[in-house]
Amino acid sequence: MLNFIAIFLTIAVVIVYIFHFFFFWLFPSTDSIFYWQFANFIRNGSYFVPHPYYYTRPSTMEPPLFSLFIYLADSFPKADIMIHFIQLGGIIVSGILIYKILNFYFSKNWALFSFVFFLLTPAHLIYSSNLVAEPLAVFYITIYLYILHKIINLKQVKLLVVLLPYTALITLHRYNLLIFFLTAVFLFLIKRGKDLRAWAGLLAGMTILGGWILINHQLNGSWGLSNAEGKHLYNRILHFDRILPSYSHPVFVKFRKLAGERTDYFKPWWFYEEALIRSTGSETGASLIMREFALAALFSDPLKYFLNTPRFFLFAHDRNTTFDDPLYLFNSNMKKSCQGMGNIRFCRPIINTSNNFGIWDRMVNAVNFFYIWGAKYINYLLLFPALIYSSLQKDSFFRILALLYILSILFFVMVEAPLPRYTYIYTPLGGIITYFALGKCFERVIKKKRE
Repeated sequence: MLNFIAIFLTIAVVIVYIFHFFFFWLFPSTDSIFYWQFANFIRNGSYFVPHPYYYTRPSTMEPPLFSLFIYLADSFPKADIMIHFIQLGGIIVSGILIYKILNFYFSKNWALFSFVFFLLTPAHLIYSSNLVAEPLAVFYITIYLYILHKIINLKQVKLLVVLLPYTALITLHRYNLLIFFLTAVFLFLIKRGKDLRAWAGLLAGMTILGGWILINHQLNGSWGLSNAEGKHLYNRILHFDRILPSYSHPVFVKFRKLAGERTDYFKPWWFYEEALIRSTGSETGASLIMREFALAALFSDPLKYFLNTPRFFLFAHDRNTTFDDPLYLFNSNMKKSCQGMGNIRFCRPIINTSNNFGIWDRMVNAVNFFYIWGAKYINYLLLFPALIYSSLQKDSFFRILALLYILSILFFVMVEAPLPRYTYIYTPLGGIITYFALGKCFERVIKKKRE
Protein backbone atom coordinates (compact mmCIF):
# COMPACT_ATOMS: atom_id res chain seq x y z
CA MET A 1 0.00 0.00 0.00
CA LEU A 2 2.79 2.42 0.97
CA ASN A 3 4.59 1.66 -2.28
CA PHE A 4 1.41 2.44 -4.28
CA ILE A 5 0.94 5.79 -2.48
CA ALA A 6 4.57 6.80 -3.10
CA ILE A 7 4.36 5.99 -6.82
CA PHE A 8 0.96 7.70 -7.15
CA LEU A 9 2.23 10.91 -5.51
CA THR A 10 5.36 10.85 -7.67
CA ILE A 11 3.28 10.66 -10.85
CA ALA A 12 0.90 13.36 -9.57
CA VAL A 13 3.67 15.84 -8.77
CA VAL A 14 5.34 15.32 -12.16
CA ILE A 15 1.96 16.07 -13.80
CA VAL A 16 1.85 19.34 -11.83
CA TYR A 17 5.21 20.33 -13.36
CA ILE A 18 4.07 19.34 -16.85
CA PHE A 19 0.97 21.50 -16.37
CA HIS A 20 3.22 24.34 -15.20
CA PHE A 21 5.30 24.12 -18.38
CA PHE A 22 2.38 24.16 -20.79
CA PHE A 23 -0.06 26.50 -19.06
CA PHE A 24 2.22 29.00 -17.27
CA TRP A 25 4.97 31.28 -18.56
CA LEU A 26 8.15 33.25 -17.89
CA PHE A 27 8.04 36.70 -16.27
CA PRO A 28 10.64 39.32 -15.24
CA SER A 29 11.36 40.93 -11.88
CA THR A 30 13.67 43.83 -11.00
CA ASP A 31 16.77 41.62 -10.86
CA SER A 32 16.00 40.32 -14.37
CA ILE A 33 16.92 43.74 -15.78
CA PHE A 34 20.45 43.50 -14.39
CA TYR A 35 20.92 39.94 -15.64
CA TRP A 36 19.65 40.91 -19.08
CA GLN A 37 21.81 44.03 -19.32
CA PHE A 38 24.95 42.06 -18.53
CA ALA A 39 23.93 39.46 -21.13
CA ASN A 40 23.52 42.33 -23.57
CA PHE A 41 27.00 43.55 -22.61
CA ILE A 42 28.41 40.09 -23.44
CA ARG A 43 26.66 40.28 -26.80
CA ASN A 44 27.59 43.77 -28.02
CA GLY A 45 29.69 45.51 -25.36
CA SER A 46 27.04 48.10 -24.45
CA TYR A 47 25.63 48.54 -20.97
CA PHE A 48 23.00 50.88 -19.61
CA VAL A 49 20.50 50.43 -16.78
CA PRO A 50 17.80 53.13 -16.87
CA HIS A 51 15.90 54.98 -14.12
CA PRO A 52 16.37 54.94 -11.19
CA TYR A 53 19.92 53.48 -11.50
CA TYR A 54 21.54 54.94 -14.64
CA TYR A 55 24.54 52.60 -14.60
CA THR A 56 26.79 53.02 -17.64
CA ARG A 57 29.49 50.53 -16.66
CA PRO A 58 28.73 46.84 -16.12
CA SER A 59 27.31 46.22 -12.66
CA THR A 60 28.33 42.95 -11.06
CA MET A 61 25.81 43.27 -8.24
CA GLU A 62 24.24 40.23 -9.90
CA PRO A 63 26.76 37.43 -10.64
CA PRO A 64 27.68 36.82 -14.30
CA LEU A 65 26.92 33.13 -14.84
CA PHE A 66 23.14 33.49 -15.16
CA SER A 67 23.65 36.37 -17.59
CA LEU A 68 25.81 34.05 -19.68
CA PHE A 69 22.96 31.53 -19.61
CA ILE A 70 20.52 34.22 -20.80
CA TYR A 71 22.95 35.23 -23.55
CA LEU A 72 23.13 31.64 -24.82
CA ALA A 73 19.37 31.03 -24.52
CA ASP A 74 18.53 34.27 -26.32
CA SER A 75 20.31 33.03 -29.44
CA PHE A 76 17.37 30.64 -29.97
CA PRO A 77 13.80 31.53 -31.02
CA LYS A 78 11.21 31.03 -28.25
CA ALA A 79 13.97 31.55 -25.69
CA ASP A 80 11.40 32.05 -22.92
CA ILE A 81 10.02 28.53 -23.47
CA MET A 82 13.54 27.10 -23.36
CA ILE A 83 14.41 28.95 -20.14
CA HIS A 84 11.11 27.94 -18.53
CA PHE A 85 11.73 24.29 -19.49
CA ILE A 86 15.32 24.32 -18.19
CA GLN A 87 14.35 25.94 -14.89
CA LEU A 88 11.52 23.46 -14.32
CA GLY A 89 13.72 20.59 -15.47
CA GLY A 90 16.48 21.66 -13.09
CA ILE A 91 14.11 21.43 -10.14
CA ILE A 92 12.84 18.00 -11.21
CA VAL A 93 16.40 16.71 -11.67
CA SER A 94 17.24 18.14 -8.24
CA GLY A 95 14.41 16.03 -6.81
CA ILE A 96 15.80 12.94 -8.57
CA LEU A 97 19.27 13.54 -7.12
CA ILE A 98 17.80 13.96 -3.63
CA TYR A 99 15.95 10.67 -4.21
CA LYS A 100 19.23 8.95 -5.16
CA ILE A 101 21.04 10.27 -2.09
CA LEU A 102 18.28 9.29 0.35
CA ASN A 103 17.85 5.90 -1.29
CA PHE A 104 21.38 5.21 -0.02
CA TYR A 105 20.03 5.60 3.55
CA PHE A 106 16.40 4.54 3.31
CA SER A 107 13.94 2.44 1.38
CA LYS A 108 12.76 3.37 -2.09
CA ASN A 109 9.40 4.49 -0.64
CA TRP A 110 10.89 7.10 1.70
CA ALA A 111 13.21 8.32 -1.05
CA LEU A 112 10.15 8.75 -3.33
CA PHE A 113 8.25 10.62 -0.60
CA SER A 114 11.27 12.94 -0.24
CA PHE A 115 11.25 13.51 -4.00
CA VAL A 116 7.57 14.50 -3.78
CA PHE A 117 8.06 16.74 -0.72
CA PHE A 118 10.90 18.55 -2.44
CA LEU A 119 9.02 19.13 -5.70
CA LEU A 120 6.03 20.41 -3.74
CA THR A 121 8.11 23.17 -2.14
CA PRO A 122 5.66 26.02 -2.86
CA ALA A 123 8.31 28.57 -3.91
CA HIS A 124 9.41 26.32 -6.80
CA LEU A 125 6.07 27.00 -8.50
CA ILE A 126 6.79 30.75 -8.60
CA TYR A 127 10.55 30.92 -9.03
CA SER A 128 10.57 28.42 -11.92
CA SER A 129 8.77 31.10 -13.96
CA ASN A 130 10.90 34.02 -12.76
CA LEU A 131 13.82 35.19 -14.91
CA VAL A 132 16.28 35.16 -12.00
CA ALA A 133 19.21 33.00 -10.92
CA GLU A 134 17.49 31.22 -8.02
CA PRO A 135 15.94 28.20 -9.84
CA LEU A 136 19.27 27.17 -11.40
CA ALA A 137 21.01 27.86 -8.08
CA VAL A 138 18.76 25.19 -6.53
CA PHE A 139 19.87 22.80 -9.29
CA TYR A 140 23.56 23.63 -8.89
CA ILE A 141 23.43 23.17 -5.12
CA THR A 142 21.79 19.76 -5.52
CA ILE A 143 24.51 18.66 -7.95
CA TYR A 144 27.03 19.75 -5.30
CA LEU A 145 25.22 17.61 -2.70
CA TYR A 146 25.25 14.62 -5.04
CA ILE A 147 28.99 14.94 -5.75
CA LEU A 148 29.61 15.33 -2.01
CA HIS A 149 27.57 12.15 -1.42
CA LYS A 150 29.78 10.33 -3.94
CA ILE A 151 32.96 11.58 -2.25
CA ILE A 152 31.96 10.87 1.35
CA ASN A 153 29.51 7.95 1.22
CA LEU A 154 30.78 6.14 -1.86
CA LYS A 155 34.46 6.96 -1.16
CA GLN A 156 35.04 8.47 -4.62
CA VAL A 157 37.58 11.00 -3.36
CA LYS A 158 38.87 11.47 -6.92
CA LEU A 159 35.76 13.60 -7.57
CA LEU A 160 37.40 16.42 -5.60
CA VAL A 161 39.08 17.32 -8.88
CA VAL A 162 35.55 18.06 -10.18
CA LEU A 163 34.03 19.53 -7.00
CA LEU A 164 36.63 22.28 -6.50
CA PRO A 165 36.33 24.01 -9.90
CA TYR A 166 32.59 23.30 -9.96
CA THR A 167 31.99 25.15 -6.68
CA ALA A 168 34.16 28.04 -7.87
CA LEU A 169 32.05 28.23 -11.02
CA ILE A 170 28.68 28.19 -9.24
CA THR A 171 29.96 30.94 -6.94
CA LEU A 172 29.74 33.08 -10.07
CA HIS A 173 26.05 32.17 -10.26
CA ARG A 174 25.28 33.21 -6.67
CA TYR A 175 28.07 34.83 -4.64
CA ASN A 176 26.68 33.30 -1.43
CA LEU A 177 27.87 29.92 -2.69
CA LEU A 178 31.42 30.93 -1.83
CA ILE A 179 30.81 28.96 1.38
CA PHE A 180 30.39 25.83 -0.77
CA PHE A 181 33.77 26.44 -2.39
CA LEU A 182 35.43 26.91 1.01
CA THR A 183 33.82 23.67 2.23
CA ALA A 184 35.23 21.89 -0.83
CA VAL A 185 38.66 23.32 0.02
CA PHE A 186 38.29 21.99 3.58
CA LEU A 187 37.51 18.53 2.18
CA PHE A 188 40.54 18.83 -0.08
CA LEU A 189 42.75 19.57 2.92
CA ILE A 190 41.58 16.51 4.90
CA LYS A 191 41.16 14.00 2.05
CA ARG A 192 43.61 14.87 -0.69
CA GLY A 193 46.23 12.21 0.21
CA LYS A 194 48.77 11.93 -2.59
CA ASP A 195 46.28 12.53 -5.42
CA LEU A 196 47.80 15.24 -7.61
CA ARG A 197 44.51 15.57 -9.50
CA ALA A 198 42.95 17.17 -6.43
CA TRP A 199 45.67 19.84 -6.51
CA ALA A 200 44.77 20.43 -10.16
CA GLY A 201 41.13 20.88 -9.11
CA LEU A 202 42.09 23.39 -6.43
CA LEU A 203 44.23 25.33 -8.90
CA ALA A 204 41.37 25.36 -11.42
CA GLY A 205 38.92 26.62 -8.79
CA MET A 206 41.22 29.41 -7.63
CA THR A 207 41.91 30.35 -11.27
CA ILE A 208 38.16 30.69 -11.94
CA LEU A 209 37.60 32.96 -8.94
CA GLY A 210 40.83 34.90 -9.41
CA GLY A 211 40.12 35.35 -13.11
CA TRP A 212 36.67 36.75 -12.39
CA ILE A 213 38.07 39.18 -9.80
CA LEU A 214 40.47 40.53 -12.44
CA ILE A 215 37.66 40.79 -15.01
CA ASN A 216 35.43 42.52 -12.46
CA HIS A 217 38.16 45.07 -11.79
CA GLN A 218 38.52 45.74 -15.51
CA LEU A 219 34.77 46.18 -15.89
CA ASN A 220 34.09 48.63 -13.09
CA GLY A 221 37.24 49.26 -11.06
CA SER A 222 36.19 47.12 -8.10
CA TRP A 223 38.40 44.49 -6.45
CA GLY A 224 36.39 41.47 -5.36
CA LEU A 225 33.65 39.27 -6.75
CA SER A 226 31.14 42.12 -6.91
CA ASN A 227 31.14 45.91 -7.06
CA ALA A 228 28.11 46.05 -4.75
CA GLU A 229 29.52 44.66 -1.50
CA GLY A 230 29.31 48.08 0.15
CA LYS A 231 25.63 48.39 -0.70
CA HIS A 232 24.87 45.02 0.84
CA LEU A 233 26.80 45.86 4.01
CA TYR A 234 24.91 49.16 4.23
CA ASN A 235 21.61 47.28 4.22
CA ARG A 236 22.69 44.91 6.97
CA ILE A 237 24.43 47.38 9.30
CA LEU A 238 22.50 50.60 8.73
CA HIS A 239 19.07 49.43 7.61
CA PHE A 240 18.69 46.32 9.78
CA ASP A 241 21.04 46.86 12.73
CA ARG A 242 20.29 50.59 12.78
CA ILE A 243 23.83 51.47 13.86
CA LEU A 244 25.32 54.90 13.15
CA PRO A 245 28.79 56.26 13.85
CA SER A 246 28.94 59.52 15.78
CA TYR A 247 27.62 62.54 13.89
CA SER A 248 31.10 64.10 13.97
CA HIS A 249 32.88 60.97 12.67
CA PRO A 250 34.97 61.90 9.56
CA VAL A 251 33.33 59.15 7.49
CA PHE A 252 29.85 60.36 8.49
CA VAL A 253 30.81 63.92 7.55
CA LYS A 254 32.08 62.64 4.19
CA PHE A 255 28.91 60.63 3.55
CA ARG A 256 26.65 63.63 4.30
CA LYS A 257 28.71 65.78 1.96
CA LEU A 258 28.44 63.29 -0.91
CA ALA A 259 24.87 62.05 -0.35
CA GLY A 260 23.43 65.29 0.97
CA GLU A 261 21.97 65.96 4.38
CA ARG A 262 19.26 63.45 5.30
CA THR A 263 16.78 63.09 8.12
CA ASP A 264 17.04 59.29 8.00
CA TYR A 265 20.19 57.24 7.30
CA PHE A 266 18.51 53.91 8.06
CA LYS A 267 16.79 53.47 4.71
CA PRO A 268 18.01 50.85 2.17
CA TRP A 269 21.00 51.68 -0.05
CA TRP A 270 18.97 52.68 -3.12
CA PHE A 271 17.68 55.81 -1.36
CA TYR A 272 21.22 57.25 -1.39
CA GLU A 273 22.79 55.72 -4.47
CA GLU A 274 21.60 58.25 -7.08
CA ALA A 275 23.13 61.17 -5.14
CA LEU A 276 26.32 59.21 -4.48
CA ILE A 277 26.70 58.28 -8.15
CA ARG A 278 26.43 61.98 -9.05
CA SER A 279 29.11 62.77 -6.46
CA THR A 280 31.51 59.89 -7.17
CA GLY A 281 30.79 59.28 -10.86
CA SER A 282 30.00 55.56 -10.72
CA GLU A 283 28.08 52.74 -9.04
CA THR A 284 31.40 51.36 -7.77
CA GLY A 285 32.32 54.71 -6.23
CA ALA A 286 28.92 54.93 -4.54
CA SER A 287 29.27 51.40 -3.18
CA LEU A 288 32.75 52.09 -1.81
CA ILE A 289 31.43 55.11 0.09
CA MET A 290 28.59 53.03 1.51
CA ARG A 291 31.04 50.31 2.54
CA GLU A 292 33.22 52.86 4.29
CA PHE A 293 30.18 54.29 6.08
CA ALA A 294 28.84 50.83 7.03
CA LEU A 295 32.20 49.71 8.45
CA ALA A 296 32.52 52.95 10.45
CA ALA A 297 29.07 52.23 11.88
CA LEU A 298 30.04 48.62 12.64
CA PHE A 299 33.21 49.62 14.52
CA SER A 300 31.21 52.14 16.54
CA ASP A 301 29.02 49.37 18.00
CA PRO A 302 30.30 45.88 17.04
CA LEU A 303 28.56 44.22 20.00
CA LYS A 304 25.12 45.16 18.67
CA TYR A 305 26.02 43.74 15.25
CA PHE A 306 27.21 40.41 16.66
CA LEU A 307 24.28 40.08 19.08
CA ASN A 308 21.87 40.77 16.23
CA THR A 309 23.39 38.08 13.97
CA PRO A 310 21.75 35.03 15.65
CA ARG A 311 18.49 36.99 15.82
CA PHE A 312 18.69 37.64 12.08
CA PHE A 313 19.49 33.97 11.49
CA LEU A 314 16.08 33.21 13.02
CA PHE A 315 14.50 36.15 11.18
CA ALA A 316 15.67 34.66 7.86
CA HIS A 317 13.52 31.61 8.65
CA ASP A 318 10.50 33.52 9.89
CA ARG A 319 7.49 35.08 8.20
CA ASN A 320 8.33 35.46 4.50
CA THR A 321 6.46 38.15 2.58
CA THR A 322 8.24 37.47 -0.74
CA PHE A 323 5.08 36.70 -2.70
CA ASP A 324 3.04 39.41 -1.00
CA ASP A 325 4.46 41.70 -3.70
CA PRO A 326 1.91 42.49 -6.48
CA LEU A 327 4.80 41.88 -8.92
CA TYR A 328 3.93 38.18 -8.90
CA LEU A 329 0.20 38.56 -9.61
CA PHE A 330 -0.68 38.80 -13.28
CA ASN A 331 -3.75 40.93 -12.65
CA SER A 332 -1.69 43.38 -10.63
CA ASN A 333 1.80 44.50 -11.72
CA MET A 334 2.95 41.54 -13.82
CA LYS A 335 0.83 42.36 -16.85
CA LYS A 336 2.52 45.78 -17.04
CA SER A 337 5.84 44.04 -17.81
CA CYS A 338 4.71 41.48 -20.36
CA GLN A 339 6.71 42.68 -23.35
CA GLY A 340 10.04 40.92 -23.63
CA MET A 341 13.80 41.08 -23.90
CA GLY A 342 15.25 39.96 -27.24
CA ASN A 343 13.86 36.51 -28.03
CA ILE A 344 12.55 36.15 -24.47
CA ARG A 345 8.83 36.91 -24.46
CA PHE A 346 6.96 37.22 -21.18
CA CYS A 347 3.51 36.05 -20.07
CA ARG A 348 3.01 33.79 -23.09
CA PRO A 349 1.96 30.26 -22.11
CA ILE A 350 2.28 27.50 -24.70
CA ILE A 351 -1.40 26.65 -24.20
CA ASN A 352 -3.41 29.78 -23.50
CA THR A 353 -6.97 29.54 -22.24
CA SER A 354 -9.29 32.00 -20.54
CA ASN A 355 -8.36 30.48 -17.16
CA ASN A 356 -4.53 30.48 -17.21
CA PHE A 357 -4.00 33.83 -15.53
CA GLY A 358 -6.73 33.31 -12.94
CA ILE A 359 -5.23 29.94 -11.97
CA TRP A 360 -1.79 31.55 -11.69
CA ASP A 361 -3.04 34.34 -9.40
CA ARG A 362 -4.85 31.87 -7.14
CA MET A 363 -1.69 29.78 -6.94
CA VAL A 364 0.43 32.84 -6.05
CA ASN A 365 -2.02 33.77 -3.29
CA ALA A 366 -1.89 30.21 -1.92
CA VAL A 367 1.94 30.19 -1.98
CA ASN A 368 1.99 33.62 -0.35
CA PHE A 369 -0.37 32.43 2.39
CA PHE A 370 1.92 29.45 3.08
CA TYR A 371 5.07 31.56 3.47
CA ILE A 372 3.37 34.15 5.64
CA TRP A 373 1.52 31.76 7.95
CA GLY A 374 3.01 28.28 7.66
CA ALA A 375 6.66 28.15 6.59
CA LYS A 376 8.13 29.49 9.82
CA TYR A 377 6.51 26.69 11.83
CA ILE A 378 8.02 24.09 9.50
CA ASN A 379 11.40 25.75 10.03
CA TYR A 380 11.06 25.90 13.81
CA LEU A 381 9.44 22.50 14.35
CA LEU A 382 11.15 20.43 11.64
CA LEU A 383 14.20 22.11 10.08
CA PHE A 384 15.89 23.37 13.25
CA PRO A 385 15.50 20.07 15.18
CA ALA A 386 16.73 18.25 12.04
CA LEU A 387 19.81 20.49 11.95
CA ILE A 388 20.58 19.64 15.57
CA TYR A 389 19.90 15.94 14.99
CA SER A 390 22.11 15.80 11.88
CA SER A 391 24.90 17.69 13.66
CA LEU A 392 25.01 15.00 16.36
CA GLN A 393 25.11 12.02 14.00
CA LYS A 394 28.15 9.83 13.43
CA ASP A 395 27.33 10.10 9.74
CA SER A 396 29.93 12.55 8.42
CA PHE A 397 27.91 13.40 5.29
CA PHE A 398 24.98 14.83 7.23
CA ARG A 399 27.22 16.46 9.83
CA ILE A 400 28.86 18.37 6.97
CA LEU A 401 25.47 19.24 5.45
CA ALA A 402 24.19 20.63 8.76
CA LEU A 403 27.33 22.73 9.19
CA LEU A 404 27.16 23.85 5.56
CA TYR A 405 23.55 25.00 5.97
CA ILE A 406 24.27 26.94 9.17
CA LEU A 407 27.38 28.61 7.68
CA SER A 408 25.56 29.45 4.43
CA ILE A 409 22.74 31.25 6.23
CA LEU A 410 25.13 32.98 8.66
CA PHE A 411 27.25 34.16 5.74
CA PHE A 412 24.46 35.98 3.97
CA VAL A 413 22.82 37.41 7.11
CA MET A 414 26.19 38.85 8.15
CA VAL A 415 26.93 40.67 4.89
CA GLU A 416 23.54 41.66 3.44
CA ALA A 417 19.86 42.07 4.22
CA PRO A 418 18.79 38.97 6.23
CA LEU A 419 15.61 38.48 4.22
CA PRO A 420 13.77 35.14 4.33
CA ARG A 421 13.57 35.03 0.52
CA TYR A 422 17.37 34.60 0.37
CA THR A 423 17.01 31.19 2.04
CA TYR A 424 15.13 29.82 -1.00
CA ILE A 425 18.20 28.60 -2.88
CA TYR A 426 19.10 26.40 0.10
CA THR A 427 15.86 24.37 -0.10
CA PRO A 428 17.68 21.24 -1.37
CA LEU A 429 20.14 21.49 1.53
CA GLY A 430 17.59 22.23 4.26
CA GLY A 431 15.15 19.81 2.68
CA ILE A 432 17.45 16.80 2.55
CA ILE A 433 18.51 17.38 6.17
CA THR A 434 14.85 17.44 7.22
CA TYR A 435 13.92 14.36 5.16
CA PHE A 436 16.88 12.50 6.68
CA ALA A 437 15.85 13.31 10.25
CA LEU A 438 12.20 12.43 9.60
CA GLY A 439 13.21 9.18 7.92
CA LYS A 440 15.28 8.18 10.94
CA CYS A 441 12.36 9.00 13.26
CA PHE A 442 9.94 6.92 11.19
CA GLU A 443 12.41 4.03 11.15
CA ARG A 444 12.53 4.05 14.95
CA VAL A 445 8.73 4.19 15.24
CA ILE A 446 8.32 1.26 12.84
CA LYS A 447 11.03 -0.71 14.66
CA LYS A 448 9.30 -0.21 18.03
CA LYS A 449 5.96 -1.29 16.61
CA ARG A 450 7.50 -4.47 15.25
CA GLU A 451 9.03 -5.20 18.64
